[in-house]
Amino acid sequence: MNTQEQFRILVVDDEPGIRKILRMFLEIEGYAVFEAATAGQAMEIVKREKPHMAILDILLDDHTGFDVCEWIKANPETRSTKVLLFTALGQEHEFREGQRVGCDYYLTKPQNPKDIIEKVREYLHAEVSQS
Repeated sequence: MNTQEQFRILVVDDEPGIRKILRMFLEIEGYAVFEAATAGQAMEIVKREKPHMAILDILLDDHTGFDVCEWIKANPETRSTKVLLFTALGQEHEFREGQRVGCDYYLTKPQNPKDIIEKVREYLHAEVSQS
């Protein structure tokens, strides 16, 4: 079994095309992928699946990715989940808000999916080598 097959990743974006492309690239790498279009769906999946990483868009229909990140990091059962904020919002105050709510990495759109996969690998495998 490949190391990355152990990892569960949640992709949260209100754009189906973005979820689809990220899912495809992540599954090629052997990761188990879950998708959500809203913050509410994301929180349900986090409770149920306890993913190792969440890739969150910030602009969602019901709440923001900041809200989801803060909720993940405040919950003792999920606070070790790595959170990558992936958004079109690239202003300094948005980056600072991401830091405030505990995100592990902030990546702005557009982005080559291969670069995203590299960041996923970097964060998840750093976690394994620290264990």
